[in-house]
Amino acid sequence: MSSGEYSEKLSYGGGTLMVSKSSWRIQYYFPGPDLRHNGTFFNVEGTAIETYISAFIENWKEYEQLAEQIPNGGEFSKAGKMGMTIRVGNFAGVCLQSYHMQISSRVQLKQVVDSYRYAMQRAPQIQSFLQSL
Repeated sequence: MSSGEYSEKLSYGGGTLMVSKSSWRIQYYFPGPDLRHNGTFFNVEGTAIETYISAFIENWKEYEQLAEQIPNGGEFSKAGKMGMTIRVGNFAGVCLQSYHMQISSRVQLKQVVDSYRYAMQRAPQIQSFLQSL
């Protein structure tokens, strides 16, 4: 944690809420294929959280429609809103980025949305605290 920045692990998805006096984001670290090297950081800026929530919900609806239409055993992949990936077949569901943070059930979708909404409520509280220091 750097000076003047607060971090807190979110309850779902492996993201970390990162808050400074002037901004906040949810940061993810996705390990590389060997789990040690070439990992990827991905940030969802606080100003875009509502857009990501909407994108997850809309992409999930599209996934459900596609899952009904694609024949069993078939595979299909397409880009969804906000750069997410929608897949039917292997790794079925909606992924935040590429194949990372896969949502494959309505329960998981709710968990992600709830954790993003929590971050939206928590970040301003932390910012207020940081500004009072």
